[in-house]
Amino acid sequence: MKPERKLSIFWMFRYLLPVKWRIAVLLGMLLTSTALQLINPQIVQRFIDTASAKGAVGGLFSLAGMFLVVAVSNQLLTVSVSYMGNDVAWRATNRLRADLLKHCLRLDMRFHNLKTPGEMIERVDGDVTGMSNFFALFIVQIIGSFVLLAGILGYMFATNWPIAITMSIFTCISIGVMVYIRDFGVSATQAERQARASLLGLIEERISGIEDVQANGGVPYVMNRFHRAMRSVFLTGRKAWMLRVVPWNVTVVLFAVAVTVVLIIGVSMYLKGEITLGTLYLVYQYTQMLNDPIEQLGNQVQEFQKAKSGMRRSREILSYESEIHEGTEESLPSGALGVDFDQVNFSYNEDNRVLQDISFSLLPGERLGIVGRTGSGKSSLSRLLLRMYNTDSGVIRIGGTDIRSLRLEALYKRVGMVTQDVQLFDGTLRDNLTLFNSKVADQEIIETTERLGLRKWIDKMPQGLDTHLTAGGASLSAGEAQLFALTRVFLTKPSLVILDEPSSKLDAATEAALQAAVDQLMEHCTGIVIAHRLSTLKKVDKIMVLGNGRILEFGAREALAQDSSSRFAKLLRTDRQEELA
Repeated sequence: MKPERKLSIFWMFRYLLPVKWRIAVLLGMLLTSTALQLINPQIVQRFIDTASAKGAVGGLFSLAGMFLVVAVSNQLLTVSVSYMGNDVAWRATNRLRADLLKHCLRLDMRFHNLKTPGEMIERVDGDVTGMSNFFALFIVQIIGSFVLLAGILGYMFATNWPIAITMSIFTCISIGVMVYIRDFGVSATQAERQARASLLGLIEERISGIEDVQANGGVPYVMNRFHRAMRSVFLTGRKAWMLRVVPWNVTVVLFAVAVTVVLIIGVSMYLKGEITLGTLYLVYQYTQMLNDPIEQLGNQVQEFQKAKSGMRRSREILSYESEIHEGTEESLPSGALGVDFDQVNFSYNEDNRVLQDISFSLLPGERLGIVGRTGSGKSSLSRLLLRMYNTDSGVIRIGGTDIRSLRLEALYKRVGMVTQDVQLFDGTLRDNLTLFNSKVADQEIIETTERLGLRKWIDKMPQGLDTHLTAGGASLSAGEAQLFALTRVFLTKPSLVILDEPSSKLDAATEAALQAAVDQLMEHCTGIVIAHRLSTLKKVDKIMVLGNGRILEFGAREALAQDSSSRFAKLLRTDRQEELA
């Protein structure tokens, strides 16, 4: 057996193992249903032979009643088997969905920068749905088909071996052909899934940027891209379908040949008086029944191709490893935390270094303001502090501890970050403020929002903290969103706070309110403020000026402000002139 096939089988049973008892019940129901399918044609055989021999009417009524009971029982079992099969499939594949989502959430930002949300939705849900369809019918149709085949052939060998041999040859050839061409459409189906993922990624990307698309007249371009992506989905889907139906077409041809041969043999034996009319019916009926499991096996070969392509793509996702490896340290010193950068270098790709030889120290409780032109590396520095990326070289220490030796949970408990973009989640106002941490008391939330100036907004909500918010954040103004983000961080009681352009979208009055909230937030922690507006940096202790990924200037704010030759002093003069203008 090839390694890849072994891995596929291992994957199937790995996720089916937790539902093994349900599978056992399902198999029991399946065997019973198969037995009933084999019994009913034999009842009809006896009915025909009894009627041909002009048997008792009471006996015929008894056989008719037995047929009805068996048929109804079999139908009820068929429904139950279908329900149980889908239940097993969803339970098994939902575990896989959870594994995929958990793994994706743990991957580093380099991975997520290359994958759109739409593509990841297709990977986590679309691919697994194809596997779910296969899992749902694998036990029911694959195992059931083999059991039914064995029952039909076994009975026929006991009754009429020439016909049984003909059926066996047809069965073996059909199964052999399907096994041989089972992978015909796997690669094409994989390409089809990738085309669908690209289409979903395109739609998600363009809808998320709808304002820019509409404002800049980009709708025709987007539609052109959409039609090209749809054409790719159509072409790859058509090719995949054509390759997947090959097994089914082969079985149809083989079945036509088998039925012809069996009927010729059966009619010939009946005319010679070697079998009864009922037995001829039984031969015909079993031949027809033989086609059902063969056809189901053919259909499942198609589903297997879809499932296998999903398995490949799912294993591909799970094979990615995050470059962010957790350390073992569980805690940091209490109180405000110092920050040290020691010859740190960083790049998003090898051709473009973003930060070069960054070295500075920040004492516990100090506030650092970082300024610089767009692309100077300000936001990259904050992302390194939160280990969204690894440094190329150098060491970053928080509280004297190398952040690479820390568990990520220990780092995030003590370091908070506020950005200019605030994400709301589908949930209550309370859930959004605490990020679904049920341990935070309502009284603490109310007191915090009162201090930060968000209480009036909460009081306007129809159900207070129980008000349901929708994802996205459209119900918040820019100022409210920033206060909202500050409240989130405030409730975690961080020892180091990073503010990345917190006031870039605010007017002067709202910025003043925000600054008061920031001052409260940083009373007992170390702070790093990244800003374009120098007014945001009035109360920082130190200033860092970045340019082209290097530290151009670093020192005490007051000293740099009073040094007319410093870069920061020049920025202050430019800022005042712009305000006067």
